[in-house]
Amino acid sequence: MLNRHSLRRYLKSGGFRGQALAEFAIVILVFLTMFVGMLEFGIAFTVDMQTSFASRDAAIVASESGGSASTADCAILNTIDRDTMAPATRSLIDHVDVFWATPTGGINNGAVQTYKVGGILCLGWGGWSQTASGYPASNRCAIVGGSSTGFCQASPNHAGPDRIGVTLVYKYTWMTPLPSMIGGLAGTGFTFSQTNYTTMEPVPTS
Repeated sequence: MLNRHSLRRYLKSGGFRGQALAEFAIVILVFLTMFVGMLEFGIAFTVDMQTSFASRDAAIVASESGGSASTADCAILNTIDRDTMAPATRSLIDHVDVFWATPTGGINNGAVQTYKVGGILCLGWGGWSQTASGYPASNRCAIVGGSSTGFCQASPNHAGPDRIGVTLVYKYTWMTPLPSMIGGLAGTGFTFSQTNYTTMEPVPTS
């Protein structure tokens, strides 16, 4: 039988064990939240780097493959398809803009082509659809000093070669249960937008 002193020691030791268990539960919860947060950040950082690379790679293709060629935009979109790898996924690309860029990387005079995933264009990687047509390939100037004929001459602002830009907008969705672990994270994710632009590869005046 337990006497009064033994019972008191037993209750005290049980209380200490209960306190330790409660502290362990708090610590493990904080640790798991930090671990999942680092995992989510790592995935998001990788996707951000991928979208940045895809946009930069596509802008280079737009310049070097002849941005004014009829197949130029499919070459640009196929480059983005090729560069979109796990953990990124093609279905989460919101849209791609191909545009006439200002010296600071903005859109010049509303000249932009916009494409969304899914459709009958550029079917090699699953297809795209066009939602804006303000900068078709035929309206791009790659001629040094413009030209006496064609679009470069018809549009004096195209002194040539144009700066051509590519913006890739990606809708990142949470990959871990982090939002449910941190009540302040609302929504399903966030948006990455990466823009790169360069001068089109010049061609001699014909």
